[in-house]
Amino acid sequence: GATVWVSNFRQSLPEPAVATVLPEPFRLPAVQLTDQHGGDFSTAALEGHFTLMFFGFTNCPDICPITLQTLANVEAELLEQDAEAPRVVFVSVDPDRDTPAQIERYLGNFNPEFDGVTGDLQALRPLLTALGVTVERHQHADSATYNVTHNSTVYVIGPQADLIAIFSAPHDATVIAADYQLIRQLYRTRRND
Repeated sequence: GATVWVSNFRQSLPEPAVATVLPEPFRLPAVQLTDQHGGDFSTAALEGHFTLMFFGFTNCPDICPITLQTLANVEAELLEQDAEAPRVVFVSVDPDRDTPAQIERYLGNFNPEFDGVTGDLQALRPLLTALGVTVERHQHADSATYNVTHNSTVYVIGPQADLIAIFSAPHDATVIAADYQLIRQLYRTRRND
């Protein structure tokens, strides 16, 4: 009887509106980074809860602040619904300028509970490669300043430090909040099968 119920429950779950759910979870590679407090951060720190991960940099003029504000709104919507909000991890791809203190100040503009991490490009590379994150540094002509081009994807990490879904831009907080809850249910249903 239980098998029939689980099967019927799974069939009754609607598909997420915009998220792409991976057919199988993808285990993230082990990385050793530094968090916004100067402490160690490893892939193992992602275990035990759902996480929304976003890659960017604190001098970003548009994509990063818009996406981080959207993720803050997602958390607010979920908390209003008495739903469990995901952990949010911002991964800086600009280690030359983004010190832990700078990342902490920056995230305070959106949600001081967000986690920020960074590391040199060699430390970041396994994670960037595994998730297909492209990062390009563009030096401005006749200037010491530069910009960093990166994608705007939000990655959904499951409680076993595995990639389970992605959100591609454009991002809408209400849609992400609804899809996130479906993704959690689908993940738990698959784990019980």
